[in-house]
Amino acid sequence: MSARRFRLFRHEDVSGVSGTGAVAEGVRFTDGAVALRWYGDYPTTTVWDSIESVIAIHGHDGATEVEWLDPDSGPDPDVRVRTDLPPRPWPDLHAAPDL
Repeated sequence: MSARRFRLFRHEDVSGVSGTGAVAEGVRFTDGAVALRWYGDYPTTTVWDSIESVIAIHGHDGATEVEWLDPDSGPDPDVRVRTDLPPRPWPDLHAAPDL
């Protein structure tokens, strides 16, 4: 996959902080890692290991959705993706929905 841009679109502001509509923008890199930049009065940049992690933490059971800005180019055979990493520690705390 090539790097792919997205926005987080919030239908309901569960936290009472970020508002509704487009609340953040980001990019999913070729290895699946994600950089996320929040809009608003307190802009912040965070890095995640996957888009699923972002959704698990910030999705609020569908109140926030990923809006892809670029088409999905599919797997890139020239990019090596690590498969030997340990399991993520938070699945029991935050279940990510299927994309």
